[in-house]
Amino acid sequence: MLKIIALLALLILLLVSCGETSNNGTEINCYNGNGYCEEPPDTDHRPDIPRYNEYRVSLDIDPSARTVQGISHITFSNRSGVELETIVLRVHLNAFREGAYPAPVFGELEWRAFPNGREYGYMDIQYAFLDNALLDFELDGTILTLNLPEPLAPYSTVQLLLQYNAQIPPISHRTGANDHAMWFGMFLPILAIFDNESGWNTDAHYPAGSPFFSETADYRVEITAPSRYTVVGTGLRTEEVIADTDIKITHFVAQQARNFAFALSPYFQHAFTSTESGVAIHLYYYTESLDANKILNSARRSMEYFENRVGIYPSGHVTIIETELMQDSASFSQMVFVDSWYLNQRRRWALGHALGNQWFANVVGTNRVAEPWLTEGLTRFVQAELFYTTPEAFRNRMENDHASIEERTTLFLNRGLGASPNWSHYAHAHGRKAMLMMYALHHRMGEEIFWEFIANYYQQFSFEIATANDFIALAEEAYGNSLQEFFDEWLNAGTVPPLP
Repeated sequence: MLKIIALLALLILLLVSCGETSNNGTEINCYNGNGYCEEPPDTDHRPDIPRYNEYRVSLDIDPSARTVQGISHITFSNRSGVELETIVLRVHLNAFREGAYPAPVFGELEWRAFPNGREYGYMDIQYAFLDNALLDFELDGTILTLNLPEPLAPYSTVQLLLQYNAQIPPISHRTGANDHAMWFGMFLPILAIFDNESGWNTDAHYPAGSPFFSETADYRVEITAPSRYTVVGTGLRTEEVIADTDIKITHFVAQQARNFAFALSPYFQHAFTSTESGVAIHLYYYTESLDANKILNSARRSMEYFENRVGIYPSGHVTIIETELMQDSASFSQMVFVDSWYLNQRRRWALGHALGNQWFANVVGTNRVAEPWLTEGLTRFVQAELFYTTPEAFRNRMENDHASIEERTTLFLNRGLGASPNWSHYAHAHGRKAMLMMYALHHRMGEEIFWEFIANYYQQFSFEIATANDFIALAEEAYGNSLQEFFDEWLNAGTVPPLP
């Protein structure tokens, strides 16, 4: 019954355009993060193809069985300039399928990720279509390859349809569940990124860091679940209770999002505040004793600091969800998952880091598999300046972190996640060393020039993808001189240079 209703709702969704109503009943005609209809100028965009790929998704969730039935309609445009013989998507949930390689969790952290013993989840693809024609496909771990009947011409647009089902494991990870809630981070099948030099990105789902690389896209998602469940997710939300049933359909519209995340629970409580610039900060939690006001005050402080230092947050809201995670937090577009223990202990660093990643992981995109330092280093540096407010305290923090890793000789920033044998190595290299590099760069460039450079970097690559070379080129432009020797010393050597 749930699936029939979901399919009917999807048909309605496909027939209507952007006419939505917000939670306060206001009509919304379109949404780009600020509530405005105009798109930012893009001189490189071809007017004959959509600016972004689009996902229109219908999910039918049975929380008692932890199962999902889904249909994704994907509007894909070939922007590569070359013919494509295949289209590749990432199915990240299959990193948790039994026998997956590499394992999604380092051995020393299994106790944290699998609190009830090792359990598995998966996503199976049932059908794939291209413009209503059935496609052959191959699903190899997290890589879904669609074999096209004929090459797809450059700058052409096609309609893909995937039908799939999934089993959600009761684990403490980006997608998981416990007795209170279910949460879904990087759950949807998502298009891989195509590079003209190396083809489709098919990097492994490594157990270190955040092994994701995705483009900005537009999302329209509807989620069918029992009516007693509150469903929250990326984008603007509306709810529709089906008369004479115990079923509710929750609709989301999100434009210019790098991913779509959501969570649901029959126990969610809600609190919110807003920043000086008007960004609404929502908190959904299930622990009765949690001090919502103090958490929201901490979140507001972090959001306002990043806005003042880096640039305006382009969405009208951000949502914090209480979950259980192997690590302290996980960040997605307009959505932050925070582990229950860290949230209840009001560990401001964990929350601040996840919120900071809105700027340097979700608005500005990077290859977080090959160049994770580009996200982590910037986020940690800005975050450290927020928490250590005097020059002396800030310097002491940098010196303490330097002392903790200065004897290490294998902290290469030019090597991706696959080079980390454990989580500690990842944190030391792409977290601490990368933060110290930003501190040294800040010292080299000077206060004013450095922050002008960071603001320019954020503005120029918002909703796009930045590379290490992009970052270095902009830094040199702002500095007015070569920084190659500086970056070579920090990026290409395993040792940690002395602080300036």
